[in-house]
Amino acid sequence: MEIENPDMPSASQKPKWGIDNTLAEKGTIKRYQKRHPDEVASCYANLLLVLDRLNFGIPFAKVEYGFLRPEGGNVFRIGQTGLRHARETRLYIYVKVVETTIFVLTVGDKDSQQDDINRCKRATKNL
Repeated sequence: MEIENPDMPSASQKPKWGIDNTLAEKGTIKRYQKRHPDEVASCYANLLLVLDRLNFGIPFAKVEYGFLRPEGGNVFRIGQTGLRHARETRLYIYVKVVETTIFVLTVGDKDSQQDDINRCKRATKNL
């Protein structure tokens, strides 16, 4: 017999979250990944941790990780973790809660941070 937690949605109520790459700056991501493959892999692994929590039924607003930070306008950055002497890398995403979709946008580092955020906000303005 399974005991239900009244605060957790049942399996039939849990929306299935997905990742959408249609807005991704594929060229930028590919170039960055070529130069810093471990950092990009770590960011994507962290993205999958967020996705797992969402698909477990945790609302996005309650997903808390040290590598997940808001940038405004539903744009978030996911940092790499667990790498020594790594280039500080950020994977930028846009979260559309109503459609249970995470849009991958771009990847960058501290030097390109403000430009990356501005491009992400422009790309998602009409979403």
